Parts: sequence; C-alpha cells; structure tokens
Amino acid sequence: MHQQIRTVPKLSPPDLAAFLKVLADAGVNIGGVSGSNVESGGEFAFAVEDGQEQAAMDALKEAKYKPRILEPKRCLLDDTPGQLLACITDAIAENRGTGRAIKDILVGANREDGKIVVQVYSEGPGEGPEQAPGDSA
Repeated sequence: MHQQIRTVPKLSPPDLAAFLKVLADAGVNIGGVSGSNVESGGEFAFAVEDGQEQAAMDALKEAKYKPRILEPKRCLLDDTPGQLLACITDAIAENRGTGRAIKDILVGANREDGKIVVQVYSEGPGEGPEQAPGDSA
C-alpha cells in the first residue's frame, strides 16, 4: 500500500455502503481507511493492495465518483511504543517550510510481516478535492 485514493463518497443521496459496494464489485481489497464526515461532504481516504489502484480508480470513475490518487508519506511501524510518534515527527519535518500541514492519518491492517502501515497525508494551501492532484484521468 504505497498510494492513497481520496474522494467524497457522495452521490445523491450520500451512501457510504453504495460507494464501498462499487469497490467490492470490482474486486478491490481495501487495506486501510480514514475519513471524517464521509456522508456529509468529507473525504474518504483508503489504500488498496499494490497493483489494485487503477482498478479502484476505474470503478469509481465509472460510477461517477471523482477519485484522486496521491502519494502520502508511508511508514512501516513495529508494534512498539513511539513508532507513530517517529513517523509523525518525520512528516512534520518534511512539511516544515512548505506550507503543508498534516490533514489526516490512515492506519492499515497488520501485514503478514507484522508491520503496521501508516500513511500521513499533508495538504497545503490551494490543495484539496477541487484541484485533484494526481488524477489519472
């Protein structure tokens, strides 16, 4: 899970289950999720197994969603104290002086190797769903 897909999962009426069904019907396995106010105009962020990104994008676009694909900071954490702190500290250092700030954090399921995937998404002024950076139309 290296990339992250983000979209407002809202058609009319807003229905997160219908959005997730689009992905399930396309055979897309979700490995991590994040979001807030997802049925009220907020974004739903999710990561899929490497190689399934395009299938997810295609299925969502066909269903009239407007997904965008991004490259968030990715950390592989051991299940020990301080690991998330180290990841966040690195993200803050990388953002320093860029105008970017951490918007949210996606935590994935434990992998077979015991590592926990964490994605840290930062956003700067003028970035967001309306600009759709990385949209592979």
